[in-house]
Amino acid sequence: MKVHVEVLLNIFIILSNVLFFAEAEVFTALVDLGPLLDTGGEIVKTLERYLKVEEERLEKVKWLRAQYEKLYTSAIQDEETFLSNPVNAYLLVKRLTSDWAITNRLIEGAQSKALIENITQQSFIFPDQEDLRGAATALLRLQDTYLLDTTQLARGEIDGAKRVFSELSAGDCFMLGHEALQLNDHFYTVRWMQEALDRVEREEVKTSNKQTILDYLAYSSFVLGDLEDAVKYTQYLLNIAPNHSRAQENLIYYQNLLNNGDHSKGDEGSPIDDKPKPLKVIKREQIPTFTNYERLCRGEHIKTPFEQSQLNCRYTTSNNSYLVLQPVKVEQLSLDPEIVIFHDIISDKDMELFKDLAVPWLARATVQNPKSGALETASYRVSKSAWLNDTVHPRIARASQFIKDVTGLEVDTAEELHIINYGIGGHYEPHLDHKREGEVDPFAHIGTGNRIATWIFYLSDVEAGGATVFPKIGVQVKPKKGTAAFWYNLRKSGDGDMNTIHAACPVLSGTKWIGNKWLHEKNQEFRRRCSLNRSE
Repeated sequence: MKVHVEVLLNIFIILSNVLFFAEAEVFTALVDLGPLLDTGGEIVKTLERYLKVEEERLEKVKWLRAQYEKLYTSAIQDEETFLSNPVNAYLLVKRLTSDWAITNRLIEGAQSKALIENITQQSFIFPDQEDLRGAATALLRLQDTYLLDTTQLARGEIDGAKRVFSELSAGDCFMLGHEALQLNDHFYTVRWMQEALDRVEREEVKTSNKQTILDYLAYSSFVLGDLEDAVKYTQYLLNIAPNHSRAQENLIYYQNLLNNGDHSKGDEGSPIDDKPKPLKVIKREQIPTFTNYERLCRGEHIKTPFEQSQLNCRYTTSNNSYLVLQPVKVEQLSLDPEIVIFHDIISDKDMELFKDLAVPWLARATVQNPKSGALETASYRVSKSAWLNDTVHPRIARASQFIKDVTGLEVDTAEELHIINYGIGGHYEPHLDHKREGEVDPFAHIGTGNRIATWIFYLSDVEAGGATVFPKIGVQVKPKKGTAAFWYNLRKSGDGDMNTIHAACPVLSGTKWIGNKWLHEKNQEFRRRCSLNRSE
């Protein structure tokens, strides 16, 4: 903000005029001194305006400082619980991106700049605009998947979250509405802009611009076909800014559509800017099970009571002598395909070790392009992961051996242990683990064949959300620390089982860690015998 610099420049110009009068020898006649009184009065008014601008600037700086302090003091009370709330995580990223940029612009002067440079030149980590857009998109994804109320979410209230630390300002809500518009989601644009409008009218220190909010509200209401609201918000905007040219023309256009169906076109332009848009939230419509995926994520039951009655819990040794003295607890979730949960399968010590070993190597998780076989990032998979070979630590090798003992499958052709940590609203939309016919085989160069089975260690509890769901068969696996899920991706005939399509639901609250182990076809010939019947 350079308003005060411009004011000082005006003062300089006025003083220059005073000097001009002096060169004209105004002192030689009292009549010529009269205008100098006007000049002095204008300087008083100018300095008053300057001080007002400075006071407003300092009030904004004080407000921002209070927001940072509130966030920090809340976080240090219980860092893990604080960060597990997606509203807190979004606010943390926003405070260190767009709000920090505003702070920089507000703080001028050599001494102030030196303070800022001292922070930015040190080895502190600052998120970037991509992080901010990702955090905003994640919050919108959570709201959409779990049908969260906008006002409650703005208050930081999330079912399952232990505590409420933070509440969103009008500016925070506006940014979420702006991100929804960038994603072409006008439904949530309207809801977040309405929340921003409600909040900005109550704020002492305004964090957003009412005219801009109304501009977005009118446009998105129009796109949604709600012409009455489009007219209402446009009239409200014109009450505040009567000379808003686009709003004037849009009002005529909206009223014509509403009153008599006249489609004479006005400038129904969008208020969105020309900045590059982020990747959209991809809901892969080619998968008909997407609706079931979201229902299961919300905890809705899809299986019939009869199907549920066929399932059981038991102890098993898997015909392995090593498990005779300590059988494994098995919970059956599905008969076809067979999906089971093993309880109390891994120790706390091993879980913490696996996470600690993975942290230095965590990188954005990728998906394989089915046509090219190349690894790439995608918006429908949000997490970071690391691969841990059996040679990294004896406990990892021991975990591999344990998987072999329990499943009866060979692990020498399996992939490395894949440790995954999900981020804000972290998820992985419906997908198959195995390669389908016509897709590129990513393991052709090592000749291990397709992924015959999947094993998942659950390395943390999750307060809310984060389940593994199978939309086609109505199965939900809630993450529980110390358990493991297991299923076959291929039938005994070698054909892929399409019923194993599964997804990782967005993490609503908490931290989700898992460890994947994908087992391959090679060397399983005598461990899981083939069948000529393609239905088996």
